[in-house]
Amino acid sequence: MNQSNNNNGIFSINGKQKMFRGGNEGMSTIPGLNQIQFEGFCRFIDQGLTEELYKFPKIEDTDQEIEFQLFVETYQLVEPLIKERDAVYESLTYSSELYVSAGFIWKTSRDMQEQTIFIGNIPLMNSLGTSIVNGLYRIVINQILQSPGIYYRSELDHNGISVYTGTLVSDWGGRLELEIDRKARIWARVSRKQKISILVLSSAMGSNLREILENVCYPEIFCGDPVFSESLCKELQKKFFQQRCELGRIGRRNINRRLNLDIPQNNTFLLPQDILAAVDHLIGMKFGMGILDDMNHLKNKRIRSVADLLQDQFGLALIRLENVVRGTICGAIRHKLIPTPQNLVTSTPVTTTYESFFGLHPLSQVLDQTNPLTQIVHGRKSSYLGPGGLTGRTASFRIRDIHPSHYGRICPIDTSEGINVGLIGSLAIHARIGHWGSLESPFYEISERSKKVRMLYLSPSRDEYYMVAAGNSLALNQGIQEEQVVPARYRQEFLTIAWERVHLRSIFLSNIFLLELPSFLLSSIMMRIGL
Repeated sequence: MNQSNNNNGIFSINGKQKMFRGGNEGMSTIPGLNQIQFEGFCRFIDQGLTEELYKFPKIEDTDQEIEFQLFVETYQLVEPLIKERDAVYESLTYSSELYVSAGFIWKTSRDMQEQTIFIGNIPLMNSLGTSIVNGLYRIVINQILQSPGIYYRSELDHNGISVYTGTLVSDWGGRLELEIDRKARIWARVSRKQKISILVLSSAMGSNLREILENVCYPEIFCGDPVFSESLCKELQKKFFQQRCELGRIGRRNINRRLNLDIPQNNTFLLPQDILAAVDHLIGMKFGMGILDDMNHLKNKRIRSVADLLQDQFGLALIRLENVVRGTICGAIRHKLIPTPQNLVTSTPVTTTYESFFGLHPLSQVLDQTNPLTQIVHGRKSSYLGPGGLTGRTASFRIRDIHPSHYGRICPIDTSEGINVGLIGSLAIHARIGHWGSLESPFYEISERSKKVRMLYLSPSRDEYYMVAAGNSLALNQGIQEEQVVPARYRQEFLTIAWERVHLRSIFLSNIFLLELPSFLLSSIMMRIGL
């Protein structure tokens, strides 16, 4: 579709789009509106598959005489056997077959039998940013979750006294809450169950009293004789820590930054050092040191994109495949049969896992094909709902409300009605998902040294440190001083400052929110047909 009107124009909906503004205000480029879906699926194919395949363990028999393993370096996806149109007409899944080399090693003789095995079918993404599953176009919605890390809050109890708490959110596993009561005692609540002494929790994680007292700034708070039982310690280890309380790479990065730790990024599990540092920081909060966290700020959220969802499902399928291979090996040895890699592996776990995901998962939805505009909007939806997220009946009003960090990232207008209001919305046109799962928004850098205009993509944790002016209040060219005083945004506050103090300028307001694009296109079509 091409549209031009004097100095303004927009063209190419699905590809690169450009909207021009008249005069010296410059030009802003609208990215492909399905780009987030395409980038997520490509990241899953290029990185997610490999990461999960590398996690597949070497499997041995009970006597440790034979070993089965995958050779990830040689995996391949073949061309689909059918075309997209045929998949729709015949109610089939448009997918690609995944093949991986596997080896069967006899440890006594060091002989190895290597074969290429069929792992399963991986549904592909078409040019619309959707997948065709059982003949239906399905779209995967981006989910907004609480980012793994540590968050500190302060609430008033029934006596009007401030109670400081720290919540440790993991990427996979339990949730840990730390609390200081009125008597300056520190408690921990694991997975929202009965609270226990922090000494008991630290001991269950392997720390002794000396290590605890050496790593906190107020050791007298830890003094006392807590109720300690060996059975409670074992129960904590079994129910919480042995279930792999994993922070993930995002959680490890967030905790290192928040608590000033230098734990390697590849160590993604919760450590005793994390607990002690979190407690020490909580004690500092009690005595007025440190800044409380805004749980609703987008810097404390992460986007669970199509790449993350597909990778999680692939990892789940490989766990099921591992159980199948173990059982098959034990059965073959018990019946004195000679197994081969092709006999051990079945494609059922991977294929059925993805069929179940696309058919039953709440974030996998049938594409809204009412008109081309609804298809575009549906592909850019974001939701707080779904597994690991919120529910419409328990979400508070503060979570549903518009937050200043949504500016340029989430449309404040387009949202669902009823019980899910504020929980389902649309991403802004220029918003994109960063490397660490944050929503990034573009800004123009204003520099007196250079006349060139440079666009920066900043995460919510970075742009709050800059004076940001609105796109229609400041010209791109600093030589054109149209307004000496401009409205600006700094640390969630709206100010009026001199234009020389402005660091960044946001994009033009008419391009920020997704809702404006369908309205613009509809009005353009109506003008062309004379309505």
